[in-house]
Amino acid sequence: MRSLEQIEQAAASGDPAATAELGSRLLGGERGRAHQQRGAELITAAAEKGSGEAEALRAMMAGAGVFRLQNWEQALDHLQRAAELGWKQAQAQLALLSADRDLATQASAATPPDASIWARLRRTVDIAAWIKAPPKQSLSDAPRIRKVEHFLPAGVCNWLIMRGRSKLQRARVYAEDGGARIDASRTNSETDFNIVESDLVMLLIRARIANVTGLPPAVMELTKVLHYQVGQQFAPHYDFIDPAAPGFTEELALRGQRIATLLVYLNDDYQGGETDFPQLGLRYKGRKGDALLFANVDTNQQPDPRTLHAGLPPTQGEKWLLSQWLRDRSPAE
Repeated sequence: MRSLEQIEQAAASGDPAATAELGSRLLGGERGRAHQQRGAELITAAAEKGSGEAEALRAMMAGAGVFRLQNWEQALDHLQRAAELGWKQAQAQLALLSADRDLATQASAATPPDASIWARLRRTVDIAAWIKAPPKQSLSDAPRIRKVEHFLPAGVCNWLIMRGRSKLQRARVYAEDGGARIDASRTNSETDFNIVESDLVMLLIRARIANVTGLPPAVMELTKVLHYQVGQQFAPHYDFIDPAAPGFTEELALRGQRIATLLVYLNDDYQGGETDFPQLGLRYKGRKGDALLFANVDTNQQPDPRTLHAGLPPTQGEKWLLSQWLRDRSPAE
């Protein structure tokens, strides 16, 4: 991987690909808002020079409302342009989002029928249908646990597994000092997606999560894809942040309490691997695309110890999940 200095030199020479990469590095980095805004400007400049990657990033920025008003139609326009410029991931996203499955199949062929197919696909994307969430069904009222059947289509589940597989790393747990560490209680792997590693499909998933939870995307932590091989587990634990632990004081002041968890089961071709609530005598294993939503706090917004839960190990096959934690406020508040 090229160093930041090498990328900056290539971008200074006018290379659109390097300009897009530099913009992506700055936008997704932690060097402050000014650097992130400069990254967004570089991405826009690279897109205007014909970079398909940059156009796909512009789609993400429009969908997330990064340094602009959030606008799904503009996001789709940028995604279409990225597809027309030959960016394969943008082409795959349009095919995945399209409501016309026959047209999507044609677009996914090695040689699509004609260049106009990306505009035709874009016109078949139904944003209202995409962000509408299926109804919830109660598994427990105290604590509040709900299942949502058919929350995501199978193709989207496959997309998330594909996106997550390439950058898995050992999952960590919160330490008492407020940091994260590897611990024997959690042996599975995970992938995080920051803003530049995300895509329009993931943003629409987050919009659907917002609809089913009644909480805006601004209070969502990074979306994660979790992977469990045979024997890997996450031992019984709480998802709420312990307000009695001194190491979490700053975390709670900055981000607030983690009030809810949503899991989406991305496959079902494995044995075992249930989500277990030992204090409730409740175990749940969704079918591919089903979601499990549970509150981590009680009706008084206090941490609820009854939400103790575990990710049990698969006994055969491998388990994939999407995991989304939600706070009670955004960092900007």
